[in-house]
Amino acid sequence: MARTATPSATWIFLVMVSSVEAFAQGTSSQQPDRTGSQNGFSISGLGTFNSSNKVVSFEGLLARSDGQTLSIELPDQRVMRFRLDAETRYLPHDLSARLASFRITDVVQVKAASWDRGYSLARSVSFVRTPTSEEQAELLQSPEVNYRQAENVIDSVSIDPAQDTRKLTLVSKPGAIPTITGFVPPNSKPLSTSGIEDDLIASVRRRADEAFAGLPNFRAKLVTSMFHSNTKKVKWIPNGVIASEVAYEGDNELYSEIQLNGKRPANAPATGDSEYMRSFNNAWSSGDFETISHCVFSGLEDSDFHKASTERDAEGELAVYEFAGSRASTCVAVRSDSQIAYPSYKGSLKVHPRTQDVVHVELEATDMPRGFPLDRAERSVDFGIVHIGAEQYLLPTTGFWFGCYRNSYYCFLNRIDFRDYQHFKSDSIVRFEKGN
Repeated sequence: MARTATPSATWIFLVMVSSVEAFAQGTSSQQPDRTGSQNGFSISGLGTFNSSNKVVSFEGLLARSDGQTLSIELPDQRVMRFRLDAETRYLPHDLSARLASFRITDVVQVKAASWDRGYSLARSVSFVRTPTSEEQAELLQSPEVNYRQAENVIDSVSIDPAQDTRKLTLVSKPGAIPTITGFVPPNSKPLSTSGIEDDLIASVRRRADEAFAGLPNFRAKLVTSMFHSNTKKVKWIPNGVIASEVAYEGDNELYSEIQLNGKRPANAPATGDSEYMRSFNNAWSSGDFETISHCVFSGLEDSDFHKASTERDAEGELAVYEFAGSRASTCVAVRSDSQIAYPSYKGSLKVHPRTQDVVHVELEATDMPRGFPLDRAERSVDFGIVHIGAEQYLLPTTGFWFGCYRNSYYCFLNRIDFRDYQHFKSDSIVRFEKGN
């Protein structure tokens, strides 16, 4: 029996809320470098500082560090990521001069200078004060704190018992989840696939979860066509092509045969990861096989989806659902060099009621921090049936990434085409060495 997989888009979408006003924020000159670009919602191509090595000071809530980078959240809810090196100096509360002596949610001051490819290099990290309960609660909801949590070398913090809302008496009580075996909870309608019913979304959620779990290891051709426009009446001017082979294995994506405008980049690795693709400071895509529909469902309740309309395509009737997500989701992150915004978002998805397959997803960032260089960021992905070996899966076929610089008509659009899906198996070589 053929299996169907419903994938999506990576950590590239996330969100953010409010309430940090008690500390100051460094300012700097930020101008588009006219290489506007975007990965899903990870957008690169903006200079964080001017070309001089001027040291700029930032103050915010400490979120995480993996030893090579350090993240703080600014008062306007932007996240700044800084590179760390052997010259970075630390002044924690206990004066031990150790990075690991800081605690998550500490209010810190980071003095940083511009660095390679627009990243900011931390020259010093200094403790300023302990956070208020409100600041602590706000930051602990940020996806940045939970991003690769196991790699965070910063000490965790205990939630104030007086502010702890994680109590059974305070949370809503959801209904039982209908199962595939046909169990229907009391006071609920059975799932229907013969038409567009209000409870179709529960079946679609199950379908997306099953599809995500059923993805095989495979390889595909990834071609990103980049365009920009700087006029009110859009004129899409070609801005280059990035092509590569992407291998999906065990929830990881690796890139090979990388070409920029038909040529192998200087010093390109035989196999690169998403960080290398991002280093182009240009369009890149990562995670599209994993999460758009799966991620959307993982952050929203069934009641967050509202049927908006019906359409038709070549396969028949489509149900169009609209939804909105908040900052605590891990679906939307917008990046510009060292800056990361986790805005709230809204979107829509199109579903075939007969198969419960999601065939189109759109996401739009909303409430972007006022200090962020971009004020518009959107993406869409189309899915289609792809044959890999004897099986078939629902996988990305075409994606569009769109963004505009703040208060300007300088916008960019990146079209990403996925081609030539095939099974992928890692090569392994066993060598037997002669004994002495």
